[in-house]
Amino acid sequence: MSTANEAPPAHEQRPVHVRTTVWRPGGAFLRVHRFATTEPGDATFVFLHGIGVSSRYFRPLAMRLAAHGEVLLVDLPGFAGLRRPTTALDIGGFAGVVAAALDDAEVTGAIVLAQSMGTQVATELLATRPDLAHGAVLVGPTVDAAARSIPAQVLRFARTVPHEPVRMRRIASRAYLACGPRWYARTLPAMINYPIEHRIRAVEGPLTLVRGDRDAVTPPAWIRTLLAAAPDASARTVPGAAHSVVLDHADEMADAALEVLVRTHTPGRDRSGQAQP
Repeated sequence: MSTANEAPPAHEQRPVHVRTTVWRPGGAFLRVHRFATTEPGDATFVFLHGIGVSSRYFRPLAMRLAAHGEVLLVDLPGFAGLRRPTTALDIGGFAGVVAAALDDAEVTGAIVLAQSMGTQVATELLATRPDLAHGAVLVGPTVDAAARSIPAQVLRFARTVPHEPVRMRRIASRAYLACGPRWYARTLPAMINYPIEHRIRAVEGPLTLVRGDRDAVTPPAWIRTLLAAAPDASARTVPGAAHSVVLDHADEMADAALEVLVRTHTPGRDRSGQAQP
């Protein structure tokens, strides 16, 4: 079990139990896979996936972090075969659904690990409900303000895909089929237009921004923009990784999550994880 300023090694392994629950906060269906050991640590980790896919690619990382606390893998409304809401959700809407589910689960002070569009949902969650989440690892944060259009993002994504692991492409392909083109198309404008570089200014908790060095979707200049905007952020670049990062670099991502956990307990922060004046 970790102390406030010392986390056990990310590679520590214990038998992990998984329980899946479907929530319906506010009428939108959301699925949560709970990973925990018989003697979990005190932390709670919440994982938020990107557009079109599901939480499946987080499972290796969840297995690594379960020794340190309960891990909640969230399938967002309309994805992973879940019933699609009757109206499209913006990023605030997705964050609101996640917040309602975390409230129902009596989660507070979580560390969020999010990828791609999930980083937007995480940012909005931390900005509006800092009681629920005290810090986050944002992997491949989108969308770069210098390329905030669908054609620009399609081109960047096309440059990145050849560098993604084959198994990640297989997982994503199956998830896109489960999502369907209609819900993807209805969600895409919300992702494109979300001003993460402005909303991140409202996040007081510690952040780590992660990109793969082969990720054209999230270039280095964009990470520097977000670092300058966020009150408390650091950055990591993962060699050999593209946009997904998480699947083939679970050890590095576990270390990043545990480092954020330690930062939320450093002197100078109150119980909400926010910096004291």
